[in-house]
Amino acid sequence: MSDIIQLLPDSVANQIAAGEVVQRPASVVKELMENAIDAGADHIQVVLKNVGKALIQVIDNGKGMSPLDARMAFERHATSKIASAQDLFNIHTLGFRGEALPSIASVAEIELKTRRSEDELGSYVRIAASELKSQESVNTPLGTNICVKNLFFNIPARRKFLKSDATELRNVINEFLRLALTYPEVTLSLINNGNEVYNLPVSGLRQRIVNVFGKSINSRLLNINCDTELISIKGFVCSPEHAKKTYGEQYFFVNNRFMKHNFFHKAVMEAYSGLISADCIPSYFLYFTVQPSQIDVNIHPTKTEIKFQNESDLFQILLAGVKEALGKFNVTPPLDFDREGDLEYNPSTPSTPPYIPKINYKPNYNPFNYKSGISIEDSDFEKPATFSSDTHSKEKVPTNWEALFENLKEKEENQQMTITGMEIPEEIAPAHPAFIQMKGRYIVTPVHSGLMFIDQKRAHERILFEQYTHCLCTEKVAGQKNLFPETLELSAGDFALIQEINADLEYLGFELSEFGKNCYAIYATPPDLSYSRAKEVLIQLIDYYKNTEGEIKQKMKERIALALAKATAISYNTPLTTSEMNDIFDNLFACQHHNYTADGKSILHILNFEEVNSWFK
Repeated sequence: MSDIIQLLPDSVANQIAAGEVVQRPASVVKELMENAIDAGADHIQVVLKNVGKALIQVIDNGKGMSPLDARMAFERHATSKIASAQDLFNIHTLGFRGEALPSIASVAEIELKTRRSEDELGSYVRIAASELKSQESVNTPLGTNICVKNLFFNIPARRKFLKSDATELRNVINEFLRLALTYPEVTLSLINNGNEVYNLPVSGLRQRIVNVFGKSINSRLLNINCDTELISIKGFVCSPEHAKKTYGEQYFFVNNRFMKHNFFHKAVMEAYSGLISADCIPSYFLYFTVQPSQIDVNIHPTKTEIKFQNESDLFQILLAGVKEALGKFNVTPPLDFDREGDLEYNPSTPSTPPYIPKINYKPNYNPFNYKSGISIEDSDFEKPATFSSDTHSKEKVPTNWEALFENLKEKEENQQMTITGMEIPEEIAPAHPAFIQMKGRYIVTPVHSGLMFIDQKRAHERILFEQYTHCLCTEKVAGQKNLFPETLELSAGDFALIQEINADLEYLGFELSEFGKNCYAIYATPPDLSYSRAKEVLIQLIDYYKNTEGEIKQKMKERIALALAKATAISYNTPLTTSEMNDIFDNLFACQHHNYTADGKSILHILNFEEVNSWFK
């Protein structure tokens, strides 16, 4: 039997490596920008065509390369940054493996022009699919100008799996911003199809953050400065009241390198404990400086996963540093006496049963018209209850737990309750039309099999999600025109996202039009969405939509519907009347799926009488 193990050709080995290093246009932008930084450039321009699918060009004013280096740079594991294994633990550059350029060259066509200050002429190199096509001397400015054309031209399957232009542009912007936030002393620009996306001049760190995320973030930034023998931590954390419910502005850097680190993120979250709700995430921009020998960068091909020595000690230092930063600005947790404020004591005499006035509400429910449900604008979902002056209306509301169990006698054996045309199984049908709100979060009602607990926010999200999904799949909703359009200023990435989903937003009743650079004018909003909340809801929609980026199973329309449902659903600690709780119950069980939210979170739970009885055995 003949030998079967053989060495792979370099072209094949490079394509295998490219599968880890070059996954999309953003990967190429990252590697080329890092090379420019390592070359000492203080001015870098990135030019894209078709978000990098047709062309990625990076122009820098770094130190350039000699003719021999220009050719050797595309050889596998050829690098100027390390010479021995020991150097892996003393890394001062962004790149060091010598894999990026050969990996890119194996899946694209490359043209390189480069010149050093001591050379009269520069060098021109052309490579396609790892094969050197030509090399010659040319007249070119100081630095390096590299063009990557027709990415994945020789791997059609990889090209087919690229996302939409808007999504790929956001990926490029994410990589661009990570380096922009790391090196404020470098002038950076990003151009796509002739349109300038970013132009960031040299500035201080705070100003660079403001230039990237907008002027509004300036007042939110709280300075952090912590120096110890183990680590130096500098940067900014944001004030607690501006914490968001989604990720997006959380940045860790170590030795001028972006990193992801869940353990350190937990330290930041612990520092904010008591200042923000459990489902919120604060923004932060934190820069670590440690001895290179104390970290291991050579963990993952993207070099964003980094291991630290003494991680537990660094956790405590970071926790203390963030707490100190919050404390300097008089940000402290409020006192919490865990008061049971939901079940109020009524001082009326025993002979006088408690009453509440009649509330004005709409008996049907729909987010865009008034054919069914309570409208978001006119209901008490978004504001405290407004009561009528009709003191003759006496709707009894249970004020103690005993009231929940009144008249729990079984009705007919096979009786089923029908709500809004949907049959509800007997075991979860209400045994008595009694509802109570608990801890500002749960709607509690007795059912034949026990007590049902409903998460009010998640229930409302499910109701809205199904209604928005229905609207997106049917006719366009006529939005309400705004007399004075409001402008919505966005980051370049968020602007590209709105471009991607704008057509679907029109089906929901929004009418948005481009209004200058990275800005939209809001001309119309859905019928039941208050104009005053339109800007807030759109910003929340963008955050939620980005947070479902990795949900491959969800279609775009479903992601939009989910994001809008999360942005417009009632919040926790919103007081609800008995009538409103009843409407949520009715509309929830009219949904196609009432047990879970669209993102898989549980909506309700039944505490069975058998379980209660077991407590007293």
